[in-house]
Amino acid sequence: MSGLKVWMLTPLFFPVKGGTEVHVYNLSKQLVRQSVEVQVHTTRDTYTQRGALSESEIIDGIRIVRHSRTWSFGDSPSVLHFHNLGRKLSLWNLYTIYFLLLDLRSRGVPTLMTSHASLVTSWGALYYLQRAMARRLSALIAVSEWEREQMIKRGFPATKIRVVPNGVEEEAFTLPPRRIQTDRPFLLFLARFFRNKRQDMAIRALRKVSGVDLVLAGQVHDVGYFNELKALVKSLGLEDRVKFMLDVDQATKYALLDSCTALILTSEVEAEGLVVKEAMARGKPVIARNKTVFPYLIGKENGFLVSDEDELANAIDTLLSSQELAKRIGEANLAKAKQWRWEIIAKRILEIYREVGA
Repeated sequence: MSGLKVWMLTPLFFPVKGGTEVHVYNLSKQLVRQSVEVQVHTTRDTYTQRGALSESEIIDGIRIVRHSRTWSFGDSPSVLHFHNLGRKLSLWNLYTIYFLLLDLRSRGVPTLMTSHASLVTSWGALYYLQRAMARRLSALIAVSEWEREQMIKRGFPATKIRVVPNGVEEEAFTLPPRRIQTDRPFLLFLARFFRNKRQDMAIRALRKVSGVDLVLAGQVHDVGYFNELKALVKSLGLEDRVKFMLDVDQATKYALLDSCTALILTSEVEAEGLVVKEAMARGKPVIARNKTVFPYLIGKENGFLVSDEDELANAIDTLLSSQELAKRIGEANLAKAKQWRWEIIAKRILEIYREVGA
């Protein structure tokens, strides 16, 4: 779509690499390949540092504009695409809500939001402001049927909601397999260190199984929780079986996925669980929490859904005892993942841009 200028607005962006940030990067990269001009507007913050990043850079043809505290409107974009309106009354969120509710300039440009579950987990004043703001948006994008259902239950306008799942980055399909040599098989928990990710459940389940280790990999979002996890590992005597890996790069991430017995993700809330899809694209079984989006994403042929550490331990034992089962699940996941290539997802987003008049 030559001439289309899209602003992606997200509170955090690379080098921060949570699910939202990876989503924005891969969507923007695919849109650029389809002759769309994309600017990502974000802050200069990381999870743990404020104002630490440069004001601007270009990544894979995507112009990154970093602001001190919040974005400001200008430069005549064709569409404003907001992502993850946080869960707190930050200056970024307050300005976004003000712009959509009161700034007359918002009436002249199509506005969309992909919430990444932020609209289904907020409460209090922010929740009511979000509901008012949603009425001004041209469209709301849910990344799963679960998220769409939750939005509707919370009073967001059903007629404006479109479901477009997260895509899976191209490396997940094309990168040659690379295995890491280890003394014992290992399970991989790939997520930022944040309390609602519940890495502690996986640690507690590990003490109930034998013959397998656990690798916890991701960026530290909550330093206090990260320190609690290290103390838990020590108190359970699992120092030789649990390994922490911070800020893994792309090559290491896929080497870990290729080498693990299964991916584990036991989050309290996930709008979709992007890493689960990445594991499927590498042909790996997945074990996830039996709540929020996971029952919509994972059938019996794809892995296991668990409710507590005992069920998690049983699922691990079942996989370890049957290589044939693990192989069968892996093949089913490879086939399922083909629908999530970003080229396909980006085309669906472009259709919505056209629909709202961009």
